[in-house]
Order: sequence, then C-alpha cells, then structure tokens
Amino acid sequence: MSIVSEKWLSLFNNIEDDEQLDEFLKTTSGDSLQDWEEKFLQYEQCGKDYIERELGTILYDEYNPQEKLRVSIHWLDLFKPICFKYLERLSSFLNKTQCITNTNEFILDIESVFFEICMNMSYRTVVLEINDLRRASRLEGEDSKNRYNYFINTLLKDRDYILEFYKKYPVLFELLDKKISNVLDYIEQIILHFEENLIDLESYFNYKNLKLSSIDFNAGDTHSNGKSVCILKLNTKKKLVYKPRNMFIDVNLNLFSKEFAHRFGLSELLFVPKTLSKDSYSFVEFIEEKECNSLQEVEAYYTNMGKLLAFLHIFGAKDYHGENILACQEHPYLIDNETILHFSEPVNITSNAQNIYNFVTNSVYSVGILPMNLYSVNNDKGMEIGALNSGERRESPYLSHQLANVGTDEIRIEKVFKIVGDFPSTVRYKGKNVSCSSYLNEVQRGFETIYKIVLQNRNIVSRMIVKYFENCETRYIYRNTNIYVQFLETSHHPELLKNKYDFEMYLLRLFEYGDVANLFDNVMMKDEVCQLRKGDVPIFYANTSSNEIHNGLGRYICALDGHSIVNKVLNRITSLSDDNLLRQKRIINMAFMGSELFPKKSRVSEEHMNTETITSKIINRISSAKFKFNNETSWLAMVAMNKSYEIYPMDCSLYSGTSGMILGITSIDDTRLRTLLPGVINYTNNYIKELQGNFPVHQLGAFTGVYGYLYTLCVLREEGTLFDEDIEEIIYETLSSTFRHLRNIDNLDIIGGLAGILGVLIKIQKTMLDSSRVTELTQNLSEGIVQKILEKYKKDGFWIENDPGYAHGNYGIITQLYRYSLSNTCKSDVKTSIISCIKEYLDKERSLLCGKKGFPLRKNAKYYSWCNGIVGIVNAKNYLETNEFPDKFLKTEVQDYSNKILNQDPTLDNSICHGSIGNLVILDSILGYSVDIENRIATESISYLWDKETYECDDWGILTGEMGILMANDRKSRTRLNDILLLN
Repeated sequence: MSIVSEKWLSLFNNIEDDEQLDEFLKTTSGDSLQDWEEKFLQYEQCGKDYIERELGTILYDEYNPQEKLRVSIHWLDLFKPICFKYLERLSSFLNKTQCITNTNEFILDIESVFFEICMNMSYRTVVLEINDLRRASRLEGEDSKNRYNYFINTLLKDRDYILEFYKKYPVLFELLDKKISNVLDYIEQIILHFEENLIDLESYFNYKNLKLSSIDFNAGDTHSNGKSVCILKLNTKKKLVYKPRNMFIDVNLNLFSKEFAHRFGLSELLFVPKTLSKDSYSFVEFIEEKECNSLQEVEAYYTNMGKLLAFLHIFGAKDYHGENILACQEHPYLIDNETILHFSEPVNITSNAQNIYNFVTNSVYSVGILPMNLYSVNNDKGMEIGALNSGERRESPYLSHQLANVGTDEIRIEKVFKIVGDFPSTVRYKGKNVSCSSYLNEVQRGFETIYKIVLQNRNIVSRMIVKYFENCETRYIYRNTNIYVQFLETSHHPELLKNKYDFEMYLLRLFEYGDVANLFDNVMMKDEVCQLRKGDVPIFYANTSSNEIHNGLGRYICALDGHSIVNKVLNRITSLSDDNLLRQKRIINMAFMGSELFPKKSRVSEEHMNTETITSKIINRISSAKFKFNNETSWLAMVAMNKSYEIYPMDCSLYSGTSGMILGITSIDDTRLRTLLPGVINYTNNYIKELQGNFPVHQLGAFTGVYGYLYTLCVLREEGTLFDEDIEEIIYETLSSTFRHLRNIDNLDIIGGLAGILGVLIKIQKTMLDSSRVTELTQNLSEGIVQKILEKYKKDGFWIENDPGYAHGNYGIITQLYRYSLSNTCKSDVKTSIISCIKEYLDKERSLLCGKKGFPLRKNAKYYSWCNGIVGIVNAKNYLETNEFPDKFLKTEVQDYSNKILNQDPTLDNSICHGSIGNLVILDSILGYSVDIENRIATESISYLWDKETYECDDWGILTGEMGILMANDRKSRTRLNDILLLN
C-alpha cells in the first residue's frame, strides 16, 4: 500500500484495502488505482507549471480593490490575480451595453461579489497557511498582531509569495478561477437577457425607462455552471427576481388558481408573483414582506395557509418550508415552486410499518408547511423549519465555521451554533412575529374548505390538472440539498487542494451514498460529481408527463419507471375521502401539538356519559384509526425528538407503542378489541425482527423499547394467551442480542434506563422458571445492573441528582431495587446493601423536607403527576410499605400525600403519565374503591374525549393516549395499568 493510496483509503467508510479501492475506481471512473496514482504523481509537477503559467500572464500589480472590502476580507491581495482578470473582462463587456445605470458602481458591486466568493472558498486554507508560517517562524513582528499584519502587508503584496502559495494549493486556484469565470458568464447572460427583453419587461411589469443598477447574488445556491436566483435592482428603486430556468409551472399555477376560484365562487386562492417566463430563464415580480394591518388579516393569512396546504397536499408537493413562502399581509406568496409537483419513486411495501411510513410520506406532513423541526442527532438539537411556526428566535442545530482570533497569527476556525433569521413565511403584526399557535382552527378551516371542494368535484379538478400541468418541468430531488452543501464545504479542505487527484478522489466519496451497481444510481451519481466539480449544488428536473430526468443544463439522464407525476396527482384526487380527511386533520393537529404550538385546552364539556358509553366510544375510535397491512395491525404515533415530536408508525414500546396496546387489548373483555390482537402481535414481532438484534441503546428501555415487549410477553404467558411464536425463544434471543449493549447504558431511570430493564428482568425471572437458559441469563444481567446502581449510590449518595421522581428519578430506581431484593435470586449481602441504601435515602429526604411544604422536584415537573411528580413518588412509597419495607413512617406518608392528591383540582392534562386520570388510577390502587374516584375518572375521561374529538390526533398508547384512558375505566384493566407502572 503506497502513501497515496493509504491517504485515499482514509476518505472512504466502506473501502478497506487497495484491492477494493482499485475495483471501486474502475467501476466509478473507468481507471485503475495504478492509473490514478500515476496521474497524481504527474500533477505534482504540472500543477505547479499551471500556476506559473497562469500567474505569469496576469498583470495585476497596479490593481487596487476598493479599500472598504478590507474590513471584512483581510486577504484581498491573495485574490487579486483572479478577480482582476475577470473584472477586466467585465469592464470590456459593459462598455458594449446600454442598460446599466452606472457602470463604475456596477463593477464595484461585482468586485465585492468576486472577493466574497474567493474568501468563502479559501478561508480554511488561508487560516492553515498563516499558522504554518507562524510555526515555521516566517512571520516577522514582536507580537501576534504584528506578525499577522506582516502576512497582510508584506507577504500578500509579494508576487513571489503569491506564486508560492498557489503552487502549494494549485487546486484552490483552479477552483476559484472556474467559479469566478462561471459567475461572470452568468452576469453577462443576465445583462443580455435583460436587454433583449427590455420592452417586454416594461410592458408586463408596468415599468418605464428601465435600467439595471446592480445584481444581488445572495438569493440561493449555485447550479448549472454558477447560476443562482438573483435580485435585480432597478433604476426605479424597484426590484425583479431573475431565475435561471423557465417558470411555466408558476404561470400555469396562477391560471389554475384563477379558474378554480371562478368555478367554485371563491376569492383569490394561490398567491403567485407575476412571472415573465422564457425558455430557459424568467423574470419574476419581487414581493416584499409586509406585516398585517389587523388581527382580521392575521386570521385571513392562516386561513389562506390552510387552503394552500390542501392544494399542495393534493399536488403531492414537497419542501414548502419557511423559506419558500412569503407573508405579505394576509397573502402567503409561493416564491419557489420547483417542487410543487414532486416525483416520488414507487415503494415496495412489505410490512405495515412501511405502509404507515408511506402514508406519512404522502400526507400533509410531508409538504413542509406544518410546524416541524430540523433535528441533528449528533448535536441533539432541533430548529423550526415549517412555514407555520412560533416566530421565535432560531438557532441552527448544525455547527458552522466562524473565524476566531482574527487579526493575529493564531487565527483559527471554531465551530458555533449560529442564530438563523426569521422565515419570510412568519406573520408580523405591530412589529412582532405572530405565532401560529392560536390559529390552528383557521388552518383547519381553510384546509377542509379546499379538500371538500376537490372531493366533491373530482372530475372537474382532474381535468384542470391535466389542462395546466401536463408536460411541465419540475424539480426532481435525488438527494437532500443539505448533503450537497456540506459535501462542497468539506471539499474545500486544504489537504484536498494540493493535488487535483486528491480533490477528485474526495468527490468519488459520493458513490458511497448510492448503489453503484444500479444503472440509474450510477448515471445520477456521475452527473452529481460533474456538477460538484464545478462548485455547484447538483440539480435535476423531471417532466410531469413522461418522467424523463435531465440535469440543469438540459442533458438527458434517464426516464423513471412508474406513473407520471400528473397521473399520481390524479390518483391522489381519486383517493380523497372523508376518512382520509379525518386522518389529514389529525396530522395537522399532531404537527401543532408536537411542536408545542397547540391551542390551550378547555375543560368545559356539557356532555354526560356513563362508563359503558365512554369505553364503547374509545374502542370505536381505536379500531377505526388502525392501519392494516397483510396480517399486521398498528397505528400512527408521535415519537419524541429533542424538545418536539415527529409523526411515525407506532413502535413496540410500552409507553406509547404496541406492547402497551397488547396489554390493554388483553385486559378488556371486548370482541372488537380482541379481533385486533393477532394483527398487533404480528406487527410487533415483525417490528423487532426487522431490527435483527441491532437495537439502538435508546430502544432498549422498559417503557421506551424492546424490553417493554419482553414484559408484555411475560404477562401473556402468565395469563395463558394463545401465541403463535415461541415466547421463550423470543425472550432468550432478545436478551442475548442486547447483553453487550447494557454495558453502554449510563441512564439509570425506569423509563429508558437500567432500573426499568432490571424490573423487566425480575418479571422474566419469575415467569420463565421452567427455562434454565433464560433464568441464568436474566440472573447474570440483573446482578450486573444492581451492582452498577449500588456503586453509583455509594459514590455519589444519590442515583439521579435533583430528581426524586419516579419516571426519570430516584424513586423509580428505588422501587426496582427493592423488587429485586424480594426475589429469590438476590444474595443476602446484596439485599442488605439495597435496604441500607434505601433507608439512607429516605432519612436524607426527610431531613431535607423538614419544615418544607412540598417535595423539591426536578425542574419543570408537574407536581401532581405520576412521571416526575409527587404521585409517582407516593406510588413507590406505597409499594415499599405494602411489601413490608422496614420503615415506620411510610404508611403515614402514603396516607397523607394520597389525601392531598385526592383534594387537588384536576390538571389540564388527563393522561396516565402526567394527568388527572393517571393520578386517580394510582389513588384507586392505594385507597381502594370509592364512588368518588369512580365518578371523577368518568368525568375526567369525558373531558379527555371531548378534547380529543375537538382536536383529533393519533395518540392511542397507554401512558399518554386513549388506550390508557380506556383501561382506567375498567376495574380489571385499572389493576393491570398500575402493575405496568410498577413493572409488577
């Protein structure tokens, strides 16, 4: 292995040796590894020769850029050779034009653009160079600032040093030269198009004596040889948007909107800027953001957004996030419609989870308008991206580069989370952003209006779709744009800019993100690399009728299989129904709810129902909301992600997933529910099988992951529920495959951590006594977990600091430790240690609480709740007291706290986890049957149902959803519910 090939191998994740790299290069480039190494060695000299040749012909010494640029770009002199070369060409070109207001000012503006491009592409290399020079003692000066100034004022003004720098980084020079050349070609093209269409522009936009003052290039990524959306500033103080593509789809969208409004007696519906579209470029009206003049306009804006959401859902549109819609008073303007008709590849669905994913992908959720977050797993941060949003300050979840120690020879690059500006889609009123949280009803009303019109007039609307959208050009999204942007940014790493074939090798990394053997992927990725090589974000377009794909330069790539985009829209219209409308409205509500932008709940309900009516209603709702595929049954759910939620198929968890649903179904004697059981079990088994033993750590927990299903299997085995598969085998295989993962879990709590897993292991040990291999494995796992938990307490005097709560705090751990101490497998010395730790904890707690009125809970905890509040703590204390923990104060504490909880007003939440119904279920288990508790559970359940029917959503699990409420209304199920909370 040569030094060069070793370096190249480090660029790839899945290529391990020269032989594999050779095969990869032959497949992707047609050349062998030996060919590449020979080209690399040749470029070592020819790269230097290229720089000598290029810099020798540019007479830039007398050229002085405008001085104000040095404030933000210290290294102007480094970029003078390239910028001067193309500014000379620009000046010559402008001498032949008549449409520029002031040529000198125009050139100065473009000069700024050129230098900013150079700065952005090369800052990493220059920072490294300054530090290299410092380490080599080549910078003169008494201190860091003087040495930096020496670099600026002496070295960068020395032609020999400039030559030395670019000989060291010849690829950087080549990239900068190509980029600036492309941008200049584009500028000339814009000016020519402006001149050619001057009369049409004046007539169409009603302007007079038009001239071009300047071009703003900060309106988007570059595509197709340096082209991007630009803002043309005119001599009339007005602006036009120039887009380097035809926009017939926008023109037709406007015509469609006008006909739709006329046919169905509506006011203006889709707000599209005036567009003068040509074959390969367009001029578009510049729409300014304007705040609303009244709250009525704010309401109208959100109603219009609901209407817009319905149209975009029916079109199958994607990517309508907050940057692509602009708020101009009550009008949401569509300012980027490239993806309004989106091609989606046919999906081979083999499971119900995939079936539900596919539903979400084709639902209103995927349009981009609804509240949602962009989430970074690596940084555990999220940021609002939906066109409907809170209007609050946003911080990027991704680290960006920022220069630090600027002005010194210790300049460096640091990574920071940058503040991101407001979305243009955010409504403003009286100078402030207006959150969408109070306007869900308006969004729903607008959505339902359009949905029902289309539903009731399918044939008319279908003919309109064909009339306006056949044979249009629309964006084809092969890969997320963020991947391209990040890829380009990384390609400018200094180590890739010394030799052209290092840079080219890095570009081939893209082939790791696709199937090289697949003809379509291979052709697409080769074109992606060609576009990235020019410094552009790759872009592709599809024909709405033929599915032909071509790149931004019009080169044909291939034709995709499946229905055309227009046919898919027609099929979507055919599939509209009242049931589907309800599902879409649920998703709208869930999007608001998941982003914490849900309206405040009202507790007023005039309806009265008995327990039978409540349970029957909930059972019907659960049954009607199910998704069936083959022999599997499941539901939609909301999955926690950072501080918000995402809409996904239900997982296998106890908390809100199918393990909990199975326990709920089997605890209630109802035929409607029992018919669901086989399908839910099949779904859960297949869900776990698809993970193939590779369980992420966050999917192991008792309430959040696969160990919850093991608990469920034990319950089913104990009660003799018929089960097609071998429960012992499932438990053993899951325990075996997760054995090594448990060592990596630092979380000790009961919900997703080791205490909960310990609780399940205790359950397995008790249930599977006839299986020595299972009990031996559970004993080993339990002993390891208990040892880790006890060591933590001995070291710190607590398990989880400042959180006594049950779900995520100390009392959940205490409960499971004590359960373990009661088991036959617990050794006497371990039992003694457990009792000692718990006693010490209780003594310290009472000392801390002395004279205080309430428990000091974790921050933001709901005081009267099971999860983090006093209710879960009391339940844990009651378990200790009931099972004869040696402590004389427990009984009194449980009684006192229970009475306080019972006398509290209901909370605004009715769930089991952190609401009134969960509190009442626990009080029922502690205090025993009472008419008062029964009546209060019924009253709270009616309130819960009223809220759910007012704001429909898919929330069916046992701890936060309707199955938990159903179980609370059945005494047998209520007992099981409390057992689940304790993992009994």
